[in-house]
Amino acid sequence: MIEQIRGKLIQKSPTFAVVDVAGIGYGVNISARTGGMLPDENAEVLLYTNLVVREDSMTLFGFADQAEKDLFLMLLDVNGVGPKMAQRILSGVAPADLLNMIASDNKSALGKIKGLGKKTTEQMVLTLKDRAATMLQALGNVEGSGVTGMGVLTGAKMEAVLALHTLGVKDPAAEKAVAKAYENLGDSADAAALIPEALKYL
Repeated sequence: MIEQIRGKLIQKSPTFAVVDVAGIGYGVNISARTGGMLPDENAEVLLYTNLVVREDSMTLFGFADQAEKDLFLMLLDVNGVGPKMAQRILSGVAPADLLNMIASDNKSALGKIKGLGKKTTEQMVLTLKDRAATMLQALGNVEGSGVTGMGVLTGAKMEAVLALHTLGVKDPAAEKAVAKAYENLGDSADAAALIPEALKYL
């Protein structure tokens, strides 16, 4: 199994890259998230990889970090989710956000991810809820992971954090701001109230 590749990035697009390793160009399918983290062409790049073997094909998928790769492999355990769908899911949401949605049983937020239908969403929560919570906790213990230790975000807090992400605010700043807003406004605050309050702390 090809676990990772390191070499010169000779071609890149939002969802595909070619990495030259000792004169061999490896075509790698990537999420849009990983695509946005790639260096300029002709620079050295390291991608964590998973080789998906089918009867008539071998397809290499690459990830910017181990967390995204682990989540990709978890998604493949969900009935109805194949490698291409997992790639699309990871293109639309950051690993920590997806883990929070699954662990908190937030089907509403999951249903907004492109390509995810109601049946697949329900199956995803049923299959991965406990594992997602465990993985989220593990990420929270890794320095620089982008998970602040707020634990599983639920309801209004999750919606507020996602809204800040769409405004360009990244973790851990987004989660810390929402946590502060939640402390000030209390349990009854909805996302509409949390968002402007959180912006005060950025």
